[in-house]
Amino acid sequence: NANSTGTFGSMSGEGSVLAADLNLTLGASDLPANAFGFFLASVDSGFTANPGTSQGNLCLGGAIGRYVGPGQIQNAGSAGEISLALDLTQIPQPTGSVAVATGDTWNFQCWYRDAVGGVATSNFTDGLSVDFQ
Repeated sequence: NANSTGTFGSMSGEGSVLAADLNLTLGASDLPANAFGFFLASVDSGFTANPGTSQGNLCLGGAIGRYVGPGQIQNAGSAGEISLALDLTQIPQPTGSVAVATGDTWNFQCWYRDAVGGVATSNFTDGLSVDFQ
């Protein structure tokens, strides 16, 4: 769903789909200026409209991990962008971190703060699915 800027938050990935390369950086752009956000990860895709009164849609399902460790919750600054280099041996999940393996498909999304009419809320970017080889 469009955010308070009138645009849609977008996900991107840069690096390698080879699990053994351990090289993937997630990006989120077109966020409201100075919004805080963090990335989510799941092996399952899904659809939940407006979870927790968010203005956006969650497109992950099943067990969802959150990148909320030190330095992982980020401010989008004036450019409205955040990025995070992932440690593919430590993908967060509710029961602990797991490693990406060849043949895995992981789904990622960014959850960020937003405001509608001056009222604080949240929103989501689109999703990014990565098939690791």
